[in-house]
Amino acid sequence: MSGNNQFHSINSDILLDILGNPNKRMILAKLTKVPHSASELAHDLNISRQAVHVQLKSLEENGIIEKIGDSGKYRIKMNFSITVDISPNYFNINYATSEFQKESPIIELKNTEYSSDYSNIKAPDKKIKFLGKKIKDIEGSINSLEGKRKELLSKKEYCIIELKNIIENEYKKEFIRTIRERRSKERLVKQSLNLGEEILFTLFFNPDKYLEIERINIDTLLDELFADMDSDLRSVKRVSVEPLLRDLSKLFNIIHEKDDDWFFRF
Repeated sequence: MSGNNQFHSINSDILLDILGNPNKRMILAKLTKVPHSASELAHDLNISRQAVHVQLKSLEENGIIEKIGDSGKYRIKMNFSITVDISPNYFNINYATSEFQKESPIIELKNTEYSSDYSNIKAPDKKIKFLGKKIKDIEGSINSLEGKRKELLSKKEYCIIELKNIIENEYKKEFIRTIRERRSKERLVKQSLNLGEEILFTLFFNPDKYLEIERINIDTLLDELFADMDSDLRSVKRVSVEPLLRDLSKLFNIIHEKDDDWFFRF
């Protein structure tokens, strides 16, 4: 909230909800350029002040914006980025947040490699042209990185497709047989097969998340597989996931159980 120096940690669901609201997006876009008051935003967006206050309250409570003193105007308080990758064979959401610090050296021009060139320019109009060119060059570099990122994502997807083919052709029948040893009804076998494959591919979609300390965090895995769980439902889902990890460990030597912990190792 306004005036609170504590950093607000928010999750991807909140960020996606914020970005999914067109009024919130417009408010954020405008505040990145110029601080605005609620009445100014209401006028520019052609919506009621009450509607603007609702959006501003949500953004402020999540630590994304803050009031500027007693001016009644708002500004951005948080840096955040989010990337969503969806394809027929891959799904992943990455996000990062950090609290904006006005005094942070990363936003000071003097720390850039072209600061000395800039300092030699005296005329304001030439400074503007210089900065405009640098912004254009930086944007070009960002686009180049995005192109490289797309190329790497394609390579990752090729690996996942090949992984799926191997599972389908070499392991699926044995996996079904393993499940049937503890599941008698065909409907339950199919459900377990689907969930088991989801577990395996979830581990491979973002292996760094599970390989960092090699231990599989069951709660993290449950969050990836299921949404909006209370503690009772989480316990129920956990009971269904752990036997499948045991089944998978019989087939794949990359998954191991030790002292009630599960490990994912290449």
